[in-house]
Amino acid sequence: MIQSLSRLVPAFGQPAAVLARTGSVGLGLALSLVVGAGVAPVQANTVAKAEAECRLTDNGKVVFEGGCSVKQKDSTGTTGFVVKLEDGSTYRFSGPNRTNLRLEGGDGGSNVLFEDKGAKGVFTWNDGSRTRKLSVKTNETSAAPSSSAGDRDQINARIESDGRTCKTAILSKYGTGSKMSMADVEVTLGATLRQSIDAGKFTLADIQRSGLDYNFNAHHAKGKDPIGTCTTNGQGNVIRIESNR
Repeated sequence: MIQSLSRLVPAFGQPAAVLARTGSVGLGLALSLVVGAGVAPVQANTVAKAEAECRLTDNGKVVFEGGCSVKQKDSTGTTGFVVKLEDGSTYRFSGPNRTNLRLEGGDGGSNVLFEDKGAKGVFTWNDGSRTRKLSVKTNETSAAPSSSAGDRDQINARIESDGRTCKTAILSKYGTGSKMSMADVEVTLGATLRQSIDAGKFTLADIQRSGLDYNFNAHHAKGKDPIGTCTTNGQGNVIRIESNR
């Protein structure tokens, strides 16, 4: 289901530096395409949304079956889903990742088991007296071949790892003789590349072959604070840092 959501995000025009990296990736690149802990924070934003068919059961009894909408949101360290049923009910799930979600409000506080089944996602939770299950199936029309959950996890791990490597290289290059620390270096995945990954057009194989591009800015450098880009290769090593100084 998450994959289908990601597939429904439109692919934006890509500059020449990114065109060579396009490929076929599946859906479900969790919204966690932020570089991760220690990297530039971003505000929560909707990264994927779709119309879907939902089925809600309460201790096995169907209490709703019909149309719904689903949004997937992301911010630094947090992944979230908002499912709104046609009857007006809204279910919000959030947590540090898709394997550690909780239901907000209503039956709030419940730990949620999430199962990604391609075009369908299933949220299951128990409040102590009853088990509720919410199945969300998105429209797979024009969907691309899905990537495995393992691939998606590896993509997110590479984004975070390469981002940290860039931070270290930037600090080494511009921090000498200054009070700059790792906390003063902000790194985010290039916006166009992020959209390409969200839209399922940049795969784990592409990352392992071509690397990743990041935007950065740094503070407390000696002289003018640098702003620019950092590029890694397929092995995760920094191969280029370009800045305004």
